[in-house]
Amino acid sequence: MSLNHVAIIMDGNRRWAKSKNLSLKDAYEHGVKNLYKTVENSIELKLNYLTVFGFSTENWSRSSKEVSFLFELFNNFLDEAISSIKSKNIKVRFIGDLCKFDSTIQEKINLLTYESQSNTSLTLTLAVNYGGMYDIVQAAKKMFISGDFENIDEINFNNYLLNKDLPKPDLLIRTGGETRLSNFMLWDLAYTELLFLPQMWPEFDFELLKYSINEYNKRIRKFGGNEF
Repeated sequence: MSLNHVAIIMDGNRRWAKSKNLSLKDAYEHGVKNLYKTVENSIELKLNYLTVFGFSTENWSRSSKEVSFLFELFNNFLDEAISSIKSKNIKVRFIGDLCKFDSTIQEKINLLTYESQSNTSLTLTLAVNYGGMYDIVQAAKKMFISGDFENIDEINFNNYLLNKDLPKPDLLIRTGGETRLSNFMLWDLAYTELLFLPQMWPEFDFELLKYSINEYNKRIRKFGGNEF
């Protein structure tokens, strides 16, 4: 089976930090560093698409201190990505309710998206202020506004989703030991292979990515039909 698109729920930063007697700040900084490494590892392993869950619509319920720090970290990530994108061949795109970010962050998101749109080695999608239910609802709203009701089916509806231009993920990896989707890409993951790892996100390295790909290659994807 050809592995084209991997999605990751990057879970376990806070528990990892607690086990190491590190601060919440340390946890998320290590998490961002590991995202950079995972992007490089994905390119080395010749993946074409990588989608990661950065900030969910539910994360707003965390403490104001934690949310503030997450936004500061996201802002710094955007600055670093913008400054280095010319030397990379990575296409960066964002999905989620981006209008809830302040104008400075929105401008940086738009700039990074524009500056990287012609890059070809890997398409990195960052899901920020994103939820799978939000994605389905916004698609339904767009379809209603368009008045496109004559051919309401899966193919037509898919054209209104945030990832409409991407192939569906072949493999979802969730680190951190939890075994649920947590409202991530609910439509897109309908036939995706799922892999739940006990290791925390800062521990997800090249060997674990290779292990995940090997586990995927052992599986038979039937898509609701018969085995080949």
